[in-house]
Amino acid sequence: MTKILLISEDTLKTHSVLNKNVWADNLSSVIKATQDVDLQRILGSCLYKKVLELVENGGIRNAKYSIYKTLLDEYVTDYLIYQTLVNLIPEISTKITNMGLVTSSDEYVQNVSQSERENVVGQYQKYADAYCKMLQDFLKENRKEFPELDCCDEAELNSAATTGLFLGGSRGRKLL
Repeated sequence: MTKILLISEDTLKTHSVLNKNVWADNLSSVIKATQDVDLQRILGSCLYKKVLELVENGGIRNAKYSIYKTLLDEYVTDYLIYQTLVNLIPEISTKITNMGLVTSSDEYVQNVSQSERENVVGQYQKYADAYCKMLQDFLKENRKEFPELDCCDEAELNSAATTGLFLGGSRGRKLL
């Protein structure tokens, strides 16, 4: 199957604080993984495959599929930008080499600490979660327009947060 990216490297660089010098090889593999893992979890495999098919064959521009274009342009794109940044930070800050796991630095650039990196990832994750919620709400409001949601019945439309589920009780107290 062809490597179909729902956002381009240029879109990611233009609509985020990502440095223009980040290599496209790093970006395209993380965009693809973010789509295949994170986005597909939300859309379900049937709707995800439908969107990929419409992008690949150009049908997304057909007025008949305008709701899919709205989904892609107004919801999926924003979600993918921020979720890709979340997934990209660990990927570009470390490399696996013959010497093991390494970070790179030179005399002009200083790497941030692990806690600073986690703060940045957390901030982008908050944005990604907010866009995920908007995406899920759009799908729920327009469910009848997306028959693929009922086809596979595996779309995750109710929990945008990346944290664990809260099952009740007082937070911080151990349940017996």
